[in-house]
Amino acid sequence: MSRRTGSRLPLLVSVALLGVAVAYPLGILLLQSVFPNILGGSFDGFLDAYRRIGETPEMVRLIRNSLAWAGATTVVAWIFGIPCGYLLARTDLPGKLWARLSLLVPIMTPPYIAALSYILLMQSGGFGDALTGGLPEGLRAWFFSFWGVTLVMALSSFGYVALAVEATLSEIPRRFEDAANLLGARWHETLRRILVPLLLPAILNSGLLVFLEALSNFGVPAVLGTRSNLPLLPAEIFYLVTSWPVDLALATSLSSLLCLFALVSLYGSRWLAHAFGGGAYRPGAVAVQRLGRGWVIAGWGFIGGLFVLSSGLPYAAMVLTSMARTWGVGWPGLTLIHYAALFEPGSRGLGAILTSLWLSVVAATLCVVLGSYIAYVNIRSRGWPRNVLEGLATLPRVIPKIVIAVALILAWNAPWVPLDIYNTAFMLLLAYVVIYITDALNYSNATLRGMSENLESAASVLGAGRLTVFVRIVLPRLRPALMAAWLTTFVVCMRELVASLMLLPPGMDTTATYIFNQFEQGDISLAMAMATVTIVISTVVLALFTLRRRVRATG
Repeated sequence: MSRRTGSRLPLLVSVALLGVAVAYPLGILLLQSVFPNILGGSFDGFLDAYRRIGETPEMVRLIRNSLAWAGATTVVAWIFGIPCGYLLARTDLPGKLWARLSLLVPIMTPPYIAALSYILLMQSGGFGDALTGGLPEGLRAWFFSFWGVTLVMALSSFGYVALAVEATLSEIPRRFEDAANLLGARWHETLRRILVPLLLPAILNSGLLVFLEALSNFGVPAVLGTRSNLPLLPAEIFYLVTSWPVDLALATSLSSLLCLFALVSLYGSRWLAHAFGGGAYRPGAVAVQRLGRGWVIAGWGFIGGLFVLSSGLPYAAMVLTSMARTWGVGWPGLTLIHYAALFEPGSRGLGAILTSLWLSVVAATLCVVLGSYIAYVNIRSRGWPRNVLEGLATLPRVIPKIVIAVALILAWNAPWVPLDIYNTAFMLLLAYVVIYITDALNYSNATLRGMSENLESAASVLGAGRLTVFVRIVLPRLRPALMAAWLTTFVVCMRELVASLMLLPPGMDTTATYIFNQFEQGDISLAMAMATVTIVISTVVLALFTLRRRVRATG
């Protein structure tokens, strides 16, 4: 083996690894959507499923609904998030730490749990009626409609916009605005010609994140969209794959369209940011606007109101329902029997908690180990394989989760696959790693780009291989980023719904599938008890990591 080939070997192995994990399933999905009988060895039925979509008015309406809903969710998230980001970055609003925490709570809360909680609050005979003596029917009808479903999803995701806008505004130096003021520009001209162009990449990137999250989200369409007569693509794909008669051809063609919409959105937002953005600049001191008493009250009223809507009301409904002794007859008596039932030895609920814990721990660990090494190889390599690796690493970030789940079903249930992992817990573990490895890649990339190569070069000169350099030199310096990546991956795996529903073997539950199934079967209090336990576990793990980091910093 030549020296050049040997130096490229880790890069080629990384490309092959992501190729098998990501490109192979998506390739099978695309082929299946074009040739419905390809897994049976036949090329019959070329594009039949796409013809069925075009000839079925309900399918066209489904696609139109999904795009409109994702777009409306993005606009509402911008309306909520941009003012919050401005208040945090450019004003002297008191209590900013608590304001930021109020933005993180809905991000940490699974959207499907927020949707379930709002159903309990807004449905006839729910907590809303108990608190007010009866909600207006017009308000109830509005909530169980397109705009109500949009509001719930936007309240779960506007924090991404707020934090992105705050981060960007905190780096735009005040010298630009000072120069504009000296030249006689009015505030709206400064806003339109300076701040907005410089903010545009952050607005578009955070909007893309919200759009993709809405477009691919399964939980909210499944639990709230169905009750609001709003059919959406992810829920339809799920039912096509899991309901009898199974229609894989139509499911894969709809999944391919969903994948196409996601990729067009990604590259469209990049083009817009490049075409209309304000260019690069050096960070500097920012202008901070002093707020009078009235504006402070208004600012906190806005942020506090969003917190009540996004977290306060859903959490209150969730916790009260989890402790309700009876349901549907006035204000319920409170009890802890549902929590006792969850933790009863040998119970289905306890089994779901333990399954989610071990799957999340193992998946987070694998994502961090594999993701950090792939990121290291990518950053420190050159040549065309690196471009392929970057493209493969981007796919799990933008491809909807339900599309990846369908692709994995096809790829690992194919007749030529020698490994019999389909319908086992290892299949779900594989799905978690494929879907969430991007988080570890992103955290590692950000740190590695600012890391000097001097120590690595010195170790290489002394004869250390790339793996030795990675383990002995790179990993210790990556530790803070990897801890954050592990924590993020653990939390999202604990709450993951769609892949768990589609890939979990019979007789096994995770916390997310348990919540979904119990709610659908009418055992609402038990479902909300599990939701509360899941959020408490994630919060405790987050608190322990934060405490450990502070102890290490002070020690």
